[in-house]
Amino acid sequence: MSVTPPLPHVTRPVAAPAWWQVSGPGLVALIGLFMLTVIYRFDGMSAIQLDLGLSGQSMLMIGLVAYLVAAALAVPAGLLLGARFPTAVAVAAGCFLLLGVALAAFANAGGLLMVGRVLSGLGTGAAAGATVALIMKLRGRRGLVAGVTGGLAVLALVLAPVIGQLISEAVGFRVIQLVAIPFVLIALVVNGVIGIVGLTSAKRQAPPAPYPPTGFTGDPWRSGGAS
Repeated sequence: MSVTPPLPHVTRPVAAPAWWQVSGPGLVALIGLFMLTVIYRFDGMSAIQLDLGLSGQSMLMIGLVAYLVAAALAVPAGLLLGARFPTAVAVAAGCFLLLGVALAAFANAGGLLMVGRVLSGLGTGAAAGATVALIMKLRGRRGLVAGVTGGLAVLALVLAPVIGQLISEAVGFRVIQLVAIPFVLIALVVNGVIGIVGLTSAKRQAPPAPYPPTGFTGDPWRSGGAS
């Protein structure tokens, strides 16, 4: 009497991300980095500091330190979950950034501004961690994507104070915060589209599950392989 052995458990390998998937969380991270330095200026006190009556030390703590600490706390979450759930992480990060920018736009005191900066920092850190996680999982064009992403990040940090100063002097610091909102919304839409395309592509590339042998019922004593 022969017994048909049970089918081995088949584990489908996790597909490596495509280079274009980096643009989802990467776009959120770039907006967040832009908002990190946009409230500063190179030649004196910023408009937000003057309007809210903040001292130099308070501006440093609220505008920079709170943002960076929140970002540093969120980066590990982005690194751990970004490669596996890039769209979910990027959308959540975008929502944090959106809420933080809105609070900063309507802040009338340092406390509300700090809450907005912390929320923006959390979103920026999570998106940056997810971006790095995706880049590390790439099988091709990793160096090119990393170089372009890093260059854009530096450019956003450097240009933000200049753009922020021009807009703030013309129409006030709140406008530069409000202008960021449509860009964050666009980033959320982009991440949604990338998530749908990535899910569709993964379903098309997934190998079919193996079929059991003819006559195999799951019970070796009753299957066609038993005698």
